[in-house]
Amino acid sequence: MNENAIRDLLAKDLSVLEVGLELVEIEQFIPPELGTRCFLDILAKDRSGHWVIIEVKKTKAASREAAHEVFKYVEAVQRHFGARNNEIRAIVASVEWGEMLVPFSKLISETTIFVEGVQLVLDDSEILLKVNTIEPLVLTQGRYLAPWHELNVYHSKANLEMGIESYYKCCNEKGIIDYVLVVLKAADDFHDRACMALEAYGKGLSNDLPRSEYILYFAPQILTKEKCLSIIARDPNLYEEVISVTSDVDEKAELCILHTNVYDVEPCPSRDFLEIGYDAKFAGKLLVDEGWAVVRIIRKGTFERNHLLSDDSIIEELKGLSAGSGRGLNQSINLDNVAHVDSVRKALNSALELNAAWKAQLNRVLDEITDKESGGTADIKLFNPSSGIFTLYFMATEESSLDHMPHYQVVVKSSSEVVTSIYLGVLVPSQKPMEFNDILEKYYEGRVGKLMLTASVAGFYEPKDTEILYDIGLSYRTFRLDDPDGNKNWFELRDDLWREFSPVLPFNPLQKYFDNEALLINQIVETIGSRMHGAFHDMS
Repeated sequence: MNENAIRDLLAKDLSVLEVGLELVEIEQFIPPELGTRCFLDILAKDRSGHWVIIEVKKTKAASREAAHEVFKYVEAVQRHFGARNNEIRAIVASVEWGEMLVPFSKLISETTIFVEGVQLVLDDSEILLKVNTIEPLVLTQGRYLAPWHELNVYHSKANLEMGIESYYKCCNEKGIIDYVLVVLKAADDFHDRACMALEAYGKGLSNDLPRSEYILYFAPQILTKEKCLSIIARDPNLYEEVISVTSDVDEKAELCILHTNVYDVEPCPSRDFLEIGYDAKFAGKLLVDEGWAVVRIIRKGTFERNHLLSDDSIIEELKGLSAGSGRGLNQSINLDNVAHVDSVRKALNSALELNAAWKAQLNRVLDEITDKESGGTADIKLFNPSSGIFTLYFMATEESSLDHMPHYQVVVKSSSEVVTSIYLGVLVPSQKPMEFNDILEKYYEGRVGKLMLTASVAGFYEPKDTEILYDIGLSYRTFRLDDPDGNKNWFELRDDLWREFSPVLPFNPLQKYFDNEALLINQIVETIGSRMHGAFHDMS
């Protein structure tokens, strides 16, 4: 049964969605002069005479688009029928919800109209049996899990199980209902590599290093300011201190301080060792550098009830990739859909919060392609690790060097699915680099140990990434390839103008930098490499 058949089946009896719904039109046409051309799957009215837009989807790919489509349809109906916000609402009805849950939840958090979701349940004969109401995720600042975590280390499975039980008790007493616990198992050679790293840092210390077998990684649903303060108020002295500290900070910093203090309020969980956790550490240090394996995800509250939220989605959220944490983005958009473009623009601005160059360039690209590609689409992929000097170190030492290179790609397609342009963001040589020792002096007080803290504590995340890369002779730039399957016309964005040029192919502007600055690259590799022991790094 295709979407049209499901739509028609639903239209015959809208009472399965809501008692009193009256069918107005199937495939309601909205004229193009209103700035958008669309056909609403079902247009209905409820018992109060208010408009109800019903969008029907079946496949996973189509479901991902449905949440964004609602924005367009609501605006169109408002204009066409002169309806106010309180006179219109929407229902998204879909068979598949796994990949739509997060964008649907984001839609609900951003729109001022009432939107609800329902899952259509069909039997083996594809007869509609029932509908299940979808429980959206609660999002704050675009996230459903707090980006401030607790990383608990355990030396045995028995200690781990005690830790899990203690988390249940602690969260229950604090009133933290919705959270996830991720159990990670150490790689077989983790202890040996840790001993080797410690041995390199201080002879003989590794003899006393206990074996770390498990990590229990904790992240709650992002809490409101009011909820955090109500928990912290259990400790009057801490409450007074927190109020003083947060009196003159911005909202994001305030939430960070509040969450970390909530974790410190007694009772605290049982653990053998505790570290602060955050997305860059989870994605880079734990899963990649140290090779920890996810063996179990424990869900509580809304995450336990919401079976449509996949384990993969939770892992992506903890990595920060689904929320634009400054590391990556992967999204496809319809260029005629204002909601699609606004959504990806917000995500990109968040992901590039500390990269002003690419933020400005990508916003220009979005303006450009929405103006010239009516009816087209764009596939956007961004990788922005913000690793500073470590970007060059990994590119010089890892076999999969491209996995560490900052880049973005925007593939623009016409309404007939023909690729018309490709926009590329890459690092390019820009000026003569500073000496390595001068870089250390300027950003790390002349201490290599402070540079290595970026790896150990921040998971290779460097807030001053763009300034550091500029001083070592690199800039974030944007290029465009028109007619890639035909004439292949190349342009570079320079001085705010597109200037035609003929690149050396294959296109890799960083190759010249690595050839010309071999001395600097070798200094970086030798300095950092002597302090890297497998996946571990010391602070010497």
